[in-house]
Amino acid sequence: MSHASRIRETFAGRTQPAFIPFFTAGDPDLATTAELIREAAARGADLIEIGVPFSDPIADGPVIQASYYRALEKGFKVDQAFELARMLRKEGMNKPLVCMVSETLVFKRGLEAFFKTAKESGYDGMIVPDLPAGYEGDAAAVAAKLELDLIFLCAPTTPPERRDLIAARSSGFIYYISVAGITGTRRALPPDLEANVKDLKARTKTPVCVGFGISTPEQSAAVGKLADGVIVGSALVKKIAELTQSGFAGEALRTGVGDMVEALAKGAHGA
Repeated sequence: MSHASRIRETFAGRTQPAFIPFFTAGDPDLATTAELIREAAARGADLIEIGVPFSDPIADGPVIQASYYRALEKGFKVDQAFELARMLRKEGMNKPLVCMVSETLVFKRGLEAFFKTAKESGYDGMIVPDLPAGYEGDAAAVAAKLELDLIFLCAPTTPPERRDLIAARSSGFIYYISVAGITGTRRALPPDLEANVKDLKARTKTPVCVGFGISTPEQSAAVGKLADGVIVGSALVKKIAELTQSGFAGEALRTGVGDMVEALAKGAHGA
């Protein structure tokens, strides 16, 4: 199966929304990230997003920023994000993997070289938050040539003509940011969420997944009623940090995180 089709196949013919957890590569360490991803896949995650630590992240709130700093302090290198995907694929992981990475890291290595290595490592899609649709230069063409999905972000403040552009340029899915601003958990979902998701879905057949601010199974269920996928990042990264700081490791950490993934996935799936 070509890697690009893994994301499409995940959404094709689904009767329930996909659940997409986010993990920071290398937090608390690379081997643990791999274990947590395996656990998430076994507990109902349909697609996995992996964040590549960077010292100056663009859209990430304090929780994910802190996880990036922890990984970098332990000596995280970009190649470890590729190593992680290779390790998971070698073990037979068949869920789609999406790499979330800053434009700076991509262009430092060279766009084509970075995307090619990502694809060869086993990633199915790329999210480059600081590379907006229409300003992505060769990125869309390079990704298409490699059969790598390039996923763009859309915000509540994105004007209609830009929504059309994002809808036209995105492949795999569109990442709708439920709130303007940075990632983080929030108590309530924004009141304009339903109207904005409907508006985006009216413009495209590409699945629309919603992230930013979703932290409970109830919120996951509410978003799942509107969107094709539910993305949870900060709440999970925070849980991993809390458990790790409390001395949880190995099976205890896996179970703690796995229980949370399962509850959020059930919410998204409407179970």
